[in-house]
Amino acid sequence: MSLRAFQLILSAALIAASVTLWRRDLALRREYEAGGARLAELSAGLAAERRKAEGLREDLAELRGQLDRTRRLRDEAQSAAVRERETYAARTKEWSKAVAGWEEAVKARDARLVEMSAREKQILARLDEAVRHAEAAAKRAEELRRRLEEAEGSGDGRK
Repeated sequence: MSLRAFQLILSAALIAASVTLWRRDLALRREYEAGGARLAELSAGLAAERRKAEGLREDLAELRGQLDRTRRLRDEAQSAAVRERETYAARTKEWSKAVAGWEEAVKARDARLVEMSAREKQILARLDEAVRHAEAAAKRAEELRRRLEEAEGSGDGRK
C-alpha cells in the first residue's frame, strides 16, 4: 500500500470521524436546545407554581386567621352559653323555692279556710240552736202572754 493510499484512507477515516462527530455534535446541540427550551418551560412552570404556592400560603394564612377568629367566637359563645345555663339554673332554683313557698302558703290558706269553714259551721249550728231557743222562748213568752191575758180576762169577769 502506498503512502498515498494510506493518506487517502486516513483522510477518509478522518472525514468519516469528523462527519460522525459533527452529526453527534448536531444531535447534542439539538438536545441541548430542546433541553434549554424544556428548562425554560419548566422554569416558567416552576415560577407559576411558586406564585400559586405563595397565593396558597396567603390563603392558608387568611384561613388560619379566620380559624383563630372562629375559635375565639366559639369560645366566647360557649362561655356565654355556660353563663346562660348557670343563670337559668339559678333562676330555676329561685323559682322552685318561690313555687314551694307559694305551695306552702296555699296549703296554709286552704287549712285556714277549712278551719274557718268548720268554725262557720259551728257558729251556724250555735246560731241555729240560739234561733230555736229564741223561737221556743218566744213561743213560751207568747204562751205566757196568752195565759196572762186569759188570766186577766177571767179575773176581770170575776170582779
